[in-house]
Amino acid sequence: MTASSQTTTIHLVRHGQTLLNTTPIRFRGRRDVPLNRTGRKQATAAGLKLASEGISIVYSSPLGRAFEVGTAIATGSRLDDVVPLDDLVNLDYGRWEGLTNEESEAVDPAAWKAYKTDPRAAHCPGGESVIAAEDRVVRALTTIGERHPGETVAAVSHGVMLRLAVLGTVGQVTADWSFPISTGGSLVFEVTDGVVTFASKLDGDIRTDEALAGVSS
Repeated sequence: MTASSQTTTIHLVRHGQTLLNTTPIRFRGRRDVPLNRTGRKQATAAGLKLASEGISIVYSSPLGRAFEVGTAIATGSRLDDVVPLDDLVNLDYGRWEGLTNEESEAVDPAAWKAYKTDPRAAHCPGGESVIAAEDRVVRALTTIGERHPGETVAAVSHGVMLRLAVLGTVGQVTADWSFPISTGGSLVFEVTDGVVTFASKLDGDIRTDEALAGVSS
């Protein structure tokens, strides 16, 4: 770190709940699935939670379920716009998209085993490699840091992308790499001199479940 270094704080937020996030859970991937009622409440709650953080700008995956959360955060922070950033878009699950875990395993058992236990060696059948998605999300955080030195920024993405952001900055891969991050929850990252670091707990700094009681239906 140099004397002139400025650290950018990024609240990386998972989008709210959709119908495909409920039982049975299915891979959403690039499908533009809208938020359900709970997801919309989580979006509002995330906006309220971040309103006191001094957010200067909001970025989002271009998919609607993420953009709606970004809009709620922008509203809570009295900002006019949400900036789409393609590198925040969800992992392309290919032939797994729309399927349950069990159905996905049946499509390609070897690829499924790699996805669950060795993500950096995994490639979704007909879709994207996990390492490519990891590179994308870390690049997104780096880009935001370069554009907004010293600022506090919100960025909305998808559950697997938040987990890959952790893997890409902490560098540890374990069999339980798919640790849970609640819909509407977030993790904090910092960017200094182009280096991204993970700066929060794995259970997220924002879990909107307890905040829902204060959000009208």
